[in-house]
Amino acid sequence: MNVESMRKILENCTEENIILDEPHISVRCEENDITKEKVLHILLHETNTLTNIIEARSQVYRAYFQLNKRRQLKIILDLSEYKKIRIRTVKMMNRKLYKSAKLDWRRRW
Repeated sequence: MNVESMRKILENCTEENIILDEPHISVRCEENDITKEKVLHILLHETNTLTNIIEARSQVYRAYFQLNKRRQLKIILDLSEYKKIRIRTVKMMNRKLYKSAKLDWRRRW
């Protein structure tokens, strides 16, 4: 699946079609200092910030939303249910932190 087809799916979606994996999502949102309402708003109304889609497994996708120059929001979406989108987990990614981790990994080898 490419970015444009995922955008079309998300633009035709409503809040009733989205299912949250509830105890896990609440914990992850608290860890990443973001609210569930903000995640839903980004998913439904800010589809133009969708930058990348990676298929993790069959019908399970990692969607990356660019929030600003240095931060991305990674949302794992499960599309296996008919006309439903299940949000498995969310993760706020800071480019500075992951860039330094990548450099440490390269130094070991």
